[in-house]
Amino acid sequence: MAGRRYSPNRQLAWERLQRGWSYEETTERIRTEMSRAGETDTGLNANTVRRWETGERWPDPRYRKHLVAIFGKPASDLGLLTPDELAVRPAAETLHELRRLWDMLTRDDNGNGWDRASVLRALVGASMLPLVAPLLSLDPHAAHAGGKTVDPDSYRQIVHCQRELYWTSPARPLYEAAYAHTQLGIGLLRAATGTDRTGLAGALAESALLTARLAFFDLSQPAVAERCYDVALAATREAGDHALAAAVLGHMAFIPAFGHDPAKARTLTNAALQHTWHGVSPLVRSWLHCVASEVEGRAGAAAASRHHIDLAAKALDGSPVPPEWLDFYDNTRLHSFAGYAALADGDHGEAATQLDQALAALPGAGAKQRSVVLADLANAYGDDGDRAADYLNQAIDALHTDWYGTGLDRVRAVRNVLGDSRNGARLDERVAALTTSRAALPGS
Repeated sequence: MAGRRYSPNRQLAWERLQRGWSYEETTERIRTEMSRAGETDTGLNANTVRRWETGERWPDPRYRKHLVAIFGKPASDLGLLTPDELAVRPAAETLHELRRLWDMLTRDDNGNGWDRASVLRALVGASMLPLVAPLLSLDPHAAHAGGKTVDPDSYRQIVHCQRELYWTSPARPLYEAAYAHTQLGIGLLRAATGTDRTGLAGALAESALLTARLAFFDLSQPAVAERCYDVALAATREAGDHALAAAVLGHMAFIPAFGHDPAKARTLTNAALQHTWHGVSPLVRSWLHCVASEVEGRAGAAAASRHHIDLAAKALDGSPVPPEWLDFYDNTRLHSFAGYAALADGDHGEAATQLDQALAALPGAGAKQRSVVLADLANAYGDDGDRAADYLNQAIDALHTDWYGTGLDRVRAVRNVLGDSRNGARLDERVAALTTSRAALPGS
């Protein structure tokens, strides 16, 4: 870029994007902090913030302290320290922090019930890997590449194979394999440098995203999924991959959306959409609008839910080329999201139309989604008890063939359309039998 004097500040840009802040909103937040301190903001505008991120300018000290305040992060985490400033940081302060973290890792009784692996995962998820790396080299049990070159493509090939297996393999053993591969990636990343490190970080983000999807959607383990999403998000920053960052944030939004916290879910989808302004495929933006639609539908905001469906449809214009890892969404799957939005709006006729199209067009790789679509169809035909029961029984059949925790949750959510009828009692028996058989499986 012409006029660039400094390296692009990816750390500052990423922290802004993770919060879903525009340049203008970031500027206003700085101005507010400056006003509280009785300072003027002469010369500060959205273009100034943009130039800090691109490396065209370096933030003046008067702005740097307010950036630390609004982001709640130290200057080093925001890329605001020059190499000379980093070199003269108080050694005692750094040593104290290292000792504190080492105690967390090694004490038998750490006061929090965390084991070493849990602490490492938490630190990686908090983007603290560079700080912990010196400690890990002291750990005889930590993986180490021994100075050998790490091949990101070899690691990514396994991620690709596991992602393909997602649609046809039992969830629990695949989750365990994906989790182990993610842990391997974290270890390899510690030893990688240069372009190998960047490529490996992207592959690690894909692996952690797959692991989190299995944990949340298939195995109904949101706490585990959150930790894996944190690892994925930290890796996307290391890789500089905006599309993957958008995908991770969008998936993260499902956790609070399912947990009846729409405000938190909206914050995550807004942050994800901010990433799509950085050369991201329109198909990713379309999927994100579908995620936002479901967030709004679950929150009871029907008009907003359907508006996002309209935006999702518009984003599909022009036959966009998706990233390789985007195998969980395409233009046919838009119909299932549209059906859910119509249900949230009470438009059961439109919902049935959209969901029928979704079911007919569902690819073989989307078998897990079948139970969700069938349950939503039962909801759409709720006035016809026999037809609704038929769809719910088909959903149970689908779950026997292709287990999907989210599908069972949807069946349970729609169960009330059958009331106290004989169909309802039979469905209850089938759900109980299914859950009992699942619980008896090894590793469930």
